[in-house]
Amino acid sequence: MENINKKSDSKIINADPTKDFFVNMITRDIALLDCIFDLLDNAIDGARRKIDSLSENAFDGYSIELTLARDKFIINDNCGGITLSDAIKYAFHFGRRPQRENDVKGGIGLYGIGMKRAIFKIGRSADIISHADDASFVVSVDVDQWIQNEKNWDFSYNDIERSESRGTKISIEKLNTGIGDSFADTAFKNELIKAIARDYTFFIDKGLKIKVDDTTVASYKYALKENESVAPGVISYEDDGVSVTVIAGLIEDLPDDIPDEARPGLVDRFGWYVICNDRVVLAADKSDKTVWGDDDFQVWHLQYTGFAGFVFFRSDDQSKLPWTTTKRDLESTNPLYQRALVKMKELTEDFIKYTNRRKTELDNAKRMESGTARVDVYSLTPIKGIISERPLKLPTITSGTSGPPLVTISFKRKKSEVEEIKKNAGNPLMSAKDVGHLTFDYYREMELGK
Repeated sequence: MENINKKSDSKIINADPTKDFFVNMITRDIALLDCIFDLLDNAIDGARRKIDSLSENAFDGYSIELTLARDKFIINDNCGGITLSDAIKYAFHFGRRPQRENDVKGGIGLYGIGMKRAIFKIGRSADIISHADDASFVVSVDVDQWIQNEKNWDFSYNDIERSESRGTKISIEKLNTGIGDSFADTAFKNELIKAIARDYTFFIDKGLKIKVDDTTVASYKYALKENESVAPGVISYEDDGVSVTVIAGLIEDLPDDIPDEARPGLVDRFGWYVICNDRVVLAADKSDKTVWGDDDFQVWHLQYTGFAGFVFFRSDDQSKLPWTTTKRDLESTNPLYQRALVKMKELTEDFIKYTNRRKTELDNAKRMESGTARVDVYSLTPIKGIISERPLKLPTITSGTSGPPLVTISFKRKKSEVEEIKKNAGNPLMSAKDVGHLTFDYYREMELGK
């Protein structure tokens, strides 16, 4: 560096952030769904503080209710509440203090910004009411008034009458532009229900009840096929204090009790799922975020229909896990994830080789794949890391044997319409031929039940 002769006293250049800039920046790149999920994560962590172990029915009795209206949003839970000491020291702080004393081991809250970001994203006025073991209090936030006082970043609270129930209620009003329209939109509400069913299914399976208005969210109950010809492959190991389990196989049909509006699309269940501390971070991925097309690996196409892989990361220290602040995406360069990716590719390659043989005896392969027992995906994951491995078992098919008579179907459609289908299918790189297969298979499934 250049040698500079400094004069006597240093002077200060003010670098304080403005609240308005801060509020706009932390909400700009996060979707409304993700903000709601941040609030769900906080509630679930509250329940986990009360739970000794993640047994089969660990969340029995705990519930979270969401109310969506054109003029307000409410999330109300009975998950233990925010303690007054936590509120004063941590919960309303912007960012996560180092060596936080009461972190939830194995929790899903991480960055210390979720509740504030959700409030700022949704509206301009909020009441946070908590009934915890140590106190009952309310924090009222007028966002515009809070922004005007640049020097004071604190919030105030008032004691309120005690309640026998232990939980938190967050009511947000004066909704930001467009938020009320989303809440009043049936399509948005159905998307939210579907996303909760997909991403929180492992908590719902353990007894947690989540309601969106009058709808109780069902569980997808992720399961893989198993019979004498088919069985999931499993690789479990420990990596730097993180328990990692990689599972892959043929996914089983969804339970019949899931309503149509909550069911995923035709191909929305196939691909790789990434789960951090039982929270689904990435669902049915068919992109290079996981294995597909990564580093010259195969791009996903319809030949791989039926495949599902699940990689579970579990750690008492959630900062070690490979997720981003939204918890709906991966920190893909994380070394922990990169090492798991090697195992994910091993199982995927086994399935790809099988599908190359499967094409020659499709009807026979489908027969051997059917009539299976459901194997709960979660049951294949050890709560504590156990080093183990079992190969992916798939039907034995001899390639080159004669199959049923085939016919070629050829037709043309507008390129823009084909691109719409690719985007909706979640795979913009799929070929026009695969789009034809997809639409043909969709008709057979929806109209003929095949």
